[in-house]
Amino acid sequence: MFTPRQDPHFYQHQGKVLGQTFSMLCWNVHKENLHPHFHLQLHQLLLNHPSDFLLFQEYKMPKHLSHELRDFSYAMAANMETKRHIYGLLTSSCFGFASKHIELTHKRELLFSTKKSMLFTSHPFADGEMMHIVDRGDINSVSYTIFSQELSKIEAVIQECEGAMIVSGDFNNWSQRRIQALEEFRHRLCLEKASIQEEHHIKRVFSKPIDHIFYRGLKLVRAEAIDTKKVSDHNPIHARFERT
Repeated sequence: MFTPRQDPHFYQHQGKVLGQTFSMLCWNVHKENLHPHFHLQLHQLLLNHPSDFLLFQEYKMPKHLSHELRDFSYAMAANMETKRHIYGLLTSSCFGFASKHIELTHKRELLFSTKKSMLFTSHPFADGEMMHIVDRGDINSVSYTIFSQELSKIEAVIQECEGAMIVSGDFNNWSQRRIQALEEFRHRLCLEKASIQEEHHIKRVFSKPIDHIFYRGLKLVRAEAIDTKKVSDHNPIHARFERT
């Protein structure tokens, strides 16, 4: 019943390439994105923090409605599908999509017995080089061994990619062992960890922040966690980058 069968995407900016600077908003929306209060908050967020990319985790898309972010192109990596809705990761952009790749975890989480997804997209600069984005919601209700194995699976997919890269999302690294596994993962991929202003607004589990942005081949201008007054159980992180 929950196995995703659709591959939602909509590309309307294929002729638009990245410039030297761009911004992104990363947010686990906890399936709240269909509520009016979410749209009011997102509208205000984008007025105050203009964003070229929106990276959502736990996004809920109705099957009978078109994509509500009309000014953005998008690709979705579904991990669950019901009669009326599709759930998963959504990467929206004001720039063209050169490619996308979806990976599901080998293992399933408890409760709904669903897998988690990873969405890998590439977006061109004017000189033809690519900027790669990984939108990720890591598997949670599993052992450390499975958590580590799933990280290795992601690494195997993206380790051959050269150039600028952002890996962002909800990593569920709420234990010291998971934190260490994630640190080793980012070091092997030569990723830097974004230093985030107002870090106390980031979602924490067992006092450990679980939402992160990692990057390489770029200069981080500023990253900030934004208090949205409990629209979701997570707060968004806005980041601005320059190409090096």
